[in-house]
Amino acid sequence: MPKNRPSQNKRNAKKYGKLHAERAKREHEAAKKVVDDESLDFPAKTDHLAKVRRWFTADTTIIDKYMSDELSTAETVDILAKPVDEAYSSADFGRQWHKQEMIARGQRKFHSPEKALEMWGPEEDWPEPEKEWDASQSTEMLLWDLWYSILHVAKRIPYTDDPRHEKLIELVRAFKARPNPPPPVPMTIPLKREWIWESGKLWTDLTVLGISVAEVSNDSPGCGAGWLWPELRAWENVNAFMARLTASHLMTFQSLGLWALRDATENSPSPGYRRAHPPSDVDILSHRVILASLWVTLAGDRVFAEYYPKIRDKRDIGVVDRILDLRDDKLPWTRSRKKYKGRARWETARREFVRRRFEVESHNKSLPLEAREMASKAAKAMIPFVQFGEN
Repeated sequence: MPKNRPSQNKRNAKKYGKLHAERAKREHEAAKKVVDDESLDFPAKTDHLAKVRRWFTADTTIIDKYMSDELSTAETVDILAKPVDEAYSSADFGRQWHKQEMIARGQRKFHSPEKALEMWGPEEDWPEPEKEWDASQSTEMLLWDLWYSILHVAKRIPYTDDPRHEKLIELVRAFKARPNPPPPVPMTIPLKREWIWESGKLWTDLTVLGISVAEVSNDSPGCGAGWLWPELRAWENVNAFMARLTASHLMTFQSLGLWALRDATENSPSPGYRRAHPPSDVDILSHRVILASLWVTLAGDRVFAEYYPKIRDKRDIGVVDRILDLRDDKLPWTRSRKKYKGRARWETARREFVRRRFEVESHNKSLPLEAREMASKAAKAMIPFVQFGEN
């Protein structure tokens, strides 16, 4: 092989780059057509963009009826949870007994007979059901669809609409309070090792919600979405919902809040993977400031609960004056993780740095008024998180 041979990535870029660019152009044009269609309101634009961009979503008919008060909370939970309970308690109508036993047989051979028996139980014969099977009715797929539908509805609700967001939060709270379905009988060892059945707390743990949020995070601007205004607004709206979930102690999405803070205050603006029609740095910063402000104002105490250390003394505040305009790897806490390990004390100035960055952006005339006002609220909301003294 020649030493100067291009890398696989470079060869792929040369081979498929034009195709990818053409596809990105077609997709952008389709999305732009949706945005420019004045007959569509914002929720309808969000639905159409989800199809164009192939977002993670599901049928929202039942959730829509709940949000329009056609169904009560109890009725909505009952309609959506009953099929899940039925599939769960029947081990996906008997299919999981066979499937998990086949997996166990593939694993037992790697262990001694004693260890295999301990880990996977005795070998059992579970015939594969002959009835035609619709995989969308499995426990896992029903849960994916449930949470995808709720998250998609959250994208349609303006982040300023507190009552409607709280109504959606109340629905999640009702699912969490629902009694867990009885386990399948028998609960074989291989089935118990399958993650859906492992904890026995299907609703208490809000199973699959966490990984649904992880998948939906791929629909963020610059990744699975572009930078058209409805796409930005949809991502801001669903972040407001996830911040409210975090503040309500229903689920913890602290990492999303921290990423939003770092993007807005520490990282240079970047359009992400979608570079066909990149926005200006000001547009990127405006969007990031709004996102980060939402997390601070809605769930600040939860976001800062564990990650950012408390300020130890006023010397740490003095550090911020010297580094306020720095970004990316030039920030001291970023460098300290790499080669300046002895300067890790600078990490304690991070909260004040974030607060001061919000103050700066609140006076940034290049940003829209909405972003400046959100930054001002975030700066004020952060004051309680900047604590002096050892305690």
